Amino acid sequence: MAKAQTTAQTATTRARLPDAAAAEPVRTNWREALPVLSSGALTLREPVAGDALALLTALPEDAFAQIVADPPAASVAGIELLIEQLQAGRCAGTTACWVIVPADTGVPVGILGVRSMDHACSMVEGFAVMADEFRGTSIFQTAGRLVLGCLFGQLGVHRAEFRIDVRNGRANGALRKLGATQEGLLRRARATDGEFHDQVLWAIVATDWNDTPAVHTSSVH
Repeated sequence: MAKAQTTAQTATTRARLPDAAAAEPVRTNWREALPVLSSGALTLREPVAGDALALLTALPEDAFAQIVADPPAASVAGIELLIEQLQAGRCAGTTACWVIVPADTGVPVGILGVRSMDHACSMVEGFAVMADEFRGTSIFQTAGRLVLGCLFGQLGVHRAEFRIDVRNGRANGALRKLGATQEGLLRRARATDGEFHDQVLWAIVATDWNDTPAVHTSSVH
């Protein structure tokens, strides 16, 4: 009788193994191509040269300084050059960047991405820029959850950091809603218009992340 129970338990354990394996996140070779992330409201994909005019029109002139230290000229050619740099960074494994495209317009209205902070890209620093009319809307929350789910799942990131100007109450509130932890204040850490300003340091680690909404991604091999 005991032997029969042991055999049954072993069979049950073996039957559960595929389910356990399936629960593990499927890693993608994102250096070849970024996953396309989508919900019912919007799609996030890697920017392409054809997005330059839409991004130039939608985003504030100072937005690109949040993405790269030496921002391009505020022109279609300048944004095309920035997109080339972002794609090169993805190939090198140092940058992952998506444009935010609402389903009802099909036009990019923002950029959301991360820069690697170590060789293995296990720790990253995030950045985000949005068209003024979409700030404070649910679009950023949806896009943020999609990207964080991808980072901690498919890309295998361990820790994501965000440095936000202490005066930007809307962005700090958005990170709090996403589940980030405020870890400290970086005094006079960012220069803007010739002045130094404090930044709030936020972080999310993989063990804290619980992505409850459904996230749909394209396959990347």
